[in-house]
Amino acid sequence: MTAALAELAEAEIAVDVLVNNAGIYRRGTSLDVAIADMRESFEIHFFGPLALCQALIPGMARRGYGRVVNVSSGYGALSAGLPGDAAYSLSKAALNALTLRLSKEVGRGVKVNAACPGWVRTRMGGPEAPRSVEDGAATVVWLATLPASGPSGGFFRDGELLSW
Repeated sequence: MTAALAELAEAEIAVDVLVNNAGIYRRGTSLDVAIADMRESFEIHFFGPLALCQALIPGMARRGYGRVVNVSSGYGALSAGLPGDAAYSLSKAALNALTLRLSKEVGRGVKVNAACPGWVRTRMGGPEAPRSVEDGAATVVWLATLPASGPSGGFFRDGELLSW
């Protein structure tokens, strides 16, 4: 990450849109998941996005424009009871909390939202997933291109607001 950020700075490229889209799925309940798997999930789903937000949002705020889309999951929704395996659901819940917190801290013109693409046919989702990559990406693209009047601090799927 550090090398990529240095390369952007050297080329004088300003980042206006950040999509945090990385995911792993480690199996286990809270009582039997390996601590190393839990840490890895938090590194990828929470600490990586946090580090990128810390690096890029200040520039967005200075320029008065930015869009941050954290690709999350309904498995990280407290309102749904955090279904799924523990490392994934807990780390996505932390990403959701980060989304809400950042939306309150960023400057005017910067929008921070979370997207739930659903179960998508990707390497992680597998071939049995009901949603295409295009269907899963639609909400991400919508949030990344929001107008100034668009929402911030929300959790969305298919353009609809979800409960945290």
